[in-house]
Amino acid sequence: MLEKYRPEYFREVARFARKCDNFFYVKLIIKAHTNGRVPGECHVWREDGRIVAFSAAAFLNPDDAWLWGMRVDPDYRNKGVAAKFTRAQLRVVKAAGRTWAGLNTLDHRKPAPTFRVMEKLGFRVEDVYADDVYWRKPKRVARPRFVPFRGFLDHSVSLGRRTYFHSQHGWFCSRLIPVRAKDVNQQGRMLDGVPLMVKRWRYVEKGRRYAGMAVNLFDRPPDLQTFVPRLLALVPQRGHMVVNYPAEWQYQFRAAARAAVPKLRKNRGYWPSTWRIYGKEL
Repeated sequence: MLEKYRPEYFREVARFARKCDNFFYVKLIIKAHTNGRVPGECHVWREDGRIVAFSAAAFLNPDDAWLWGMRVDPDYRNKGVAAKFTRAQLRVVKAAGRTWAGLNTLDHRKPAPTFRVMEKLGFRVEDVYADDVYWRKPKRVARPRFVPFRGFLDHSVSLGRRTYFHSQHGWFCSRLIPVRAKDVNQQGRMLDGVPLMVKRWRYVEKGRRYAGMAVNLFDRPPDLQTFVPRLLALVPQRGHMVVNYPAEWQYQFRAAARAAVPKLRKNRGYWPSTWRIYGKEL
């Protein structure tokens, strides 16, 4: 049974979430919702009188919701808990007026259990993206300038893209639909003739101020070896850049990044990942 998360549930959630990957992410999600920065709510799932799963629903805009942070007690896996929990969350977000729910999961060459759950629940794969985080920039590359591009939404849809990435408190995607046109196009930019969607924000971590930048890149640049160093020259001096782009180019894009920043290694200057974006109309 689904229940809204309450602070007194933390110890019980932590009991099993610590056994799962990235417990820090669960804490981040709880903090994001309970301090009011991210609209939405956290949920728990009870079986046999005990809390056996945790997840949250972020309300990204008046139309879209994002399910994130699903963690299931290892003792209750392969018992249908994730499917039942997700169905209940979909009812909650639909009642809140959202017409679409999305989520992401790490992409794998072989089918993963999550893929089967998504298919069972009627979700479809919207996009498969590489989401690379960079916090080092190349040396001796001049910082380029953007040119406004106010037709980013229609252009992206013409390429077959269905979602776009935006990050401030978490890894979220929204739909590329006409109702979002104003917000999306205001963030449209052009770099060396290549359309981008760019969102900036500032945040404080451990008392220090940082800058974040999210870049959606849906057109493959003619020459990645030339384009990637110029893009990475825009990495904030104290902060990070997330580049979201079609997974088909991930090996070539990352090779160009390593060539531009020779000391770049996983968790040493950047963090590469590849995600499947699932969505469901409600």
